[in-house]
Amino acid sequence: MNFYEPIPKENFSAEFNIPGSKSITNRALILSAFSGKSILLKNILLSDDTKYMINALKELGNKIIVDENKKTISITGNKNPTFNNIDLFIGNAGTAMRFLASYLATGYGTATLIGNERMNERPIKDLVESLTQLGVRVTYLNESGYPPIKLQCQGVSCECVKIDGSKSSQYISSILMAAPNFKNKISIELVGKIVSKPYIDMTLNMIKNFGGEYLFKGNKITITPKEYNIKEYIVEGDMSSASYFLALALIANSKITLNNFAKNSIQGDSKFLNVLQSMGLSIVNQEKNKITIKGVKKYNGLDISMNDIPDVAQTLAAVAIFADSPTYIHDVENMRIKETDRISALKNELEKLNVTFIEYEDGFKIIPKPLHEYIGASLNTYDDHRMAMSLALTGLRISGIKILDSQCVSKTFPNFFQEFSKIYQEEV
Repeated sequence: MNFYEPIPKENFSAEFNIPGSKSITNRALILSAFSGKSILLKNILLSDDTKYMINALKELGNKIIVDENKKTISITGNKNPTFNNIDLFIGNAGTAMRFLASYLATGYGTATLIGNERMNERPIKDLVESLTQLGVRVTYLNESGYPPIKLQCQGVSCECVKIDGSKSSQYISSILMAAPNFKNKISIELVGKIVSKPYIDMTLNMIKNFGGEYLFKGNKITITPKEYNIKEYIVEGDMSSASYFLALALIANSKITLNNFAKNSIQGDSKFLNVLQSMGLSIVNQEKNKITIKGVKKYNGLDISMNDIPDVAQTLAAVAIFADSPTYIHDVENMRIKETDRISALKNELEKLNVTFIEYEDGFKIIPKPLHEYIGASLNTYDDHRMAMSLALTGLRISGIKILDSQCVSKTFPNFFQEFSKIYQEEV
């Protein structure tokens, strides 16, 4: 069965395990490849996105051993790889498409990055323009500005590059991680209104942890060639994945414990905890890698820019349905170029529940109704893991919810629905 039917439930206690971060795992894999050394990665996530990255890196000469039971990856990096007319398929993994492009740029040869149908609808022009400045010859094989792309590479020797981060911070992170492997010191100028800036901060934090150095002043980041040098790296729990269980606690007025939840996380989506606290969620106890929170019976909506944390906007949409006042989420236009157009997709599905959903170009407003006015429905997920996980939350208080094509959560959280189902087991 490729669907999931949540059953309404409130006022319970439960404990959940959060998987390792997809964003950090894929960054750690790329940084390890750039190191040219042997590195042990711990608490890694094995999901569709990270498997695409692992397979591509193996094809590019990196030696990788995965231990699924121990959740570790041993990788011996292939620095400045050589390749000859190689095709790399990365599905709909945005981080793999974008990070691999800059990894290839530091090497020598010709390679083609190919995605699935949706990946080929997601723009890559801004990254390509920056790669072209770096000396890479890039050819669009289908529609201009979109994958698949063919790259002809011969290392990078230029000393300055501009990159537009108004559509995706991953373009910037891609070049940042590659920069220590360029031949000369480079000045990277950030152009436009930067979206998801915390992801850039996370990338810089990891570059430093792997032994790189940078200077970030104004809108310019300067990086000097330097070898990455680290023996092991521990991947944090995924804060985007944690968001669904934080929201679950608030919506269901329940006490929830989350394991693998880093207290001082480097991930921007950790800010979602603060957002929900402003709505009434309380912290019962917090340790280094564990947190217990408690929801409330009633809470108000809010007016919020989620430019820094757009990946949890869908989670907040589910919370907003059950608030006592409207919620307005804005500055998230880049939601439209994710795994699906997430703003339009939310409108399509939430209106099936009789939710009042007002769509804007850069966001949306939800005007809540009394619970008895909502109706159950079968909800499409658009092959988008975040649609599936956020929509499941509506079933905590609305009967008759059916999440279709629920297996799409394998992209980042393969056992999400097994964890979710713990609320129907014996309470802890």
